Amino acid sequence: MNNYVVVLGSNLPSEFGNSDETLKKCVNDIRSYRAIKSVVESKWYSSLSFLDEREPRYVNVGIELNTNLKPVELLNFTSGLENKYGRKRQRRWDPRTCDIDILLCDQLILPNKLSFVKWLKLDLPDQIKLVPNELILPHPRLQERAFFLNPLNDLQPDWIHPFLKIKAKEMLDSLPPNELQNIQEFNS
Repeated sequence: MNNYVVVLGSNLPSEFGNSDETLKKCVNDIRSYRAIKSVVESKWYSSLSFLDEREPRYVNVGIELNTNLKPVELLNFTSGLENKYGRKRQRRWDPRTCDIDILLCDQLILPNKLSFVKWLKLDLPDQIKLVPNELILPHPRLQERAFFLNPLNDLQPDWIHPFLKIKAKEMLDSLPPNELQNIQEFNS
């Protein structure tokens, strides 16, 4: 059985409703998928857009799930959900109706350590223009983003990053104060 943490985000309404309504429907689809054995939900959060604070705020929620699905199988499932809920991929990090990031799968590093390190060390201009053609785990920006770390800490504060060797709680505590101020609990 594989243990995953995924984070869902939205800052645009869809045909299913506003951001939190869309994500609630998406979470229900995850819960009802027969290949997923258990689902635990984090608190819900609202955060500023990563690149442009003038964009609508994001709604985020983390999900811990257990399944026999391999990482690429889970990615195919979550990509299908993004499409179902109106995700359009035009520019990297555009506003979106539904985004699902697989943060981690246990202590797995994918596709391999060398490739992971390449994506981990990308500077911001390259992060904006380059898109990996395969799943990178753990998510290479996990340790930098409060909208990932807050839900992860709700679910697995003692998870240790397999490459950085730091607990999730320590990563969250090391974020700059302005990052932590940009995110708030959201009553869904």
